[in-house]
Amino acid sequence: MSAIENQETVIQAVNSLHPTTLFHFTKNEEAFYSILTELYFKPFLARERIVGVKGRRNFAVPMVSFCDIKLSQIKDHSEKYGEFGFGLTKEWAEKNDLHPVLYMNQGSELFSKYNKRIRKLKDALIPLWSKRHIPDNKERKYFESLKEEYADLYNLLRYMKNYKGKLERTNEKPIENYIYADEKEWRYVPHPFVGDLWPSLNLERVVEPNQKAVLSKKFSEFGISFSFDDIKYILVDLPLYFQTSVIT
Repeated sequence: MSAIENQETVIQAVNSLHPTTLFHFTKNEEAFYSILTELYFKPFLARERIVGVKGRRNFAVPMVSFCDIKLSQIKDHSEKYGEFGFGLTKEWAEKNDLHPVLYMNQGSELFSKYNKRIRKLKDALIPLWSKRHIPDNKERKYFESLKEEYADLYNLLRYMKNYKGKLERTNEKPIENYIYADEKEWRYVPHPFVGDLWPSLNLERVVEPNQKAVLSKKFSEFGISFSFDDIKYILVDLPLYFQTSVIT
């Protein structure tokens, strides 16, 4: 790349509404050091609730979540999602199949029609799922075709989120009409059926806090790695860090 081309690229990046960095936050100091030591992000199950005109879906997605925000917005975001974080290049994100979230309007029928189609495929696929390891299964070809179609449609669903809704966090007061689109979220999500696991998980039945961690661990080996060259920022809450260091 010539000096002129490089200068034009820099100018475009500065003027863009979207920065060249994606940020990942965590409240867990131990998780922060684990990520930094292993240079690896492990997917963790997150509850998702999407509402449409004629339907809704409550489900869990194994993911690593990032946000496409500017440095000036970090303080507000870290207060919600954690004081420890990493800023990685978008070039790294694009190479590792991360995608921006598709924000859905609750008043649109787009999600409802899409959700209806997925449910029909699921109803056809579930009876065949228990037979998937039978070698002489006569319906094998049909099963694989149905599974592939369901995976493609369901995978897109895992990148959907309502434009706004209720923000609920552990030990925090819910925020009504929270605009999720302000987060400009990007996600890394393992491929559906990875590890021979059924992709549609229901966390409503998970009562104990450690149950979520146990379920999430099944996806640990299907995460994403990075190098120190991919890191642009490492974020630490210094007062909290020093307070913790003194106590320990």
